[in-house]
Amino acid sequence: MSTPENFLDAPIPGQSLTAEPKSRPWRRPASATSVDQAAAIYAPMFADKTVSKMLLGQIQNGIPLTSLVDLLITANTMEGTHSLDIGLLIAPVLVETMVSMAEMADVEYVIGNERSEDEPGTKTDIVDEVLRSLKEEDGEEDDSPLQEAQQKPVEEEMQQQQQEAPPRGLMAPRGVV
Repeated sequence: MSTPENFLDAPIPGQSLTAEPKSRPWRRPASATSVDQAAAIYAPMFADKTVSKMLLGQIQNGIPLTSLVDLLITANTMEGTHSLDIGLLIAPVLVETMVSMAEMADVEYVIGNERSEDEPGTKTDIVDEVLRSLKEEDGEEDDSPLQEAQQKPVEEEMQQQQQEAPPRGLMAPRGVV
């Protein structure tokens, strides 16, 4: 097993706590303390032709808008432009701005929060239909009313047991031990 040549150049645990209190951008108060101020910081970025061409190029390559916004928010948080909270609040505004840019430039875009049809949980009706067809092939009838009838007494019995058992423990009402 070989070790990397620069493994001794790794940071020492706790080294980040030895820096002066305001020596890093993320340790200083953010310059934008509201969503409006953060929007005013991002607006010139979208107005710049070179930045907008680069963004449109990335959108055209199929990179989701949410990934681009996460990148912008992370970079500006590290630079101390705004806090992470403000970044999370401004994210939908940035996504909508990028959607507008892409639509004006006739560029197809992917927002990034779409769910595909092959994800689990999106097509439960298809799964139910397949299960019904499998039961029909096996010759089993749909016995869901029977199962419901059997399940009701069990539920009632559990509720009765819960009502009969007095609460115990540290958080029980006084007088009940």
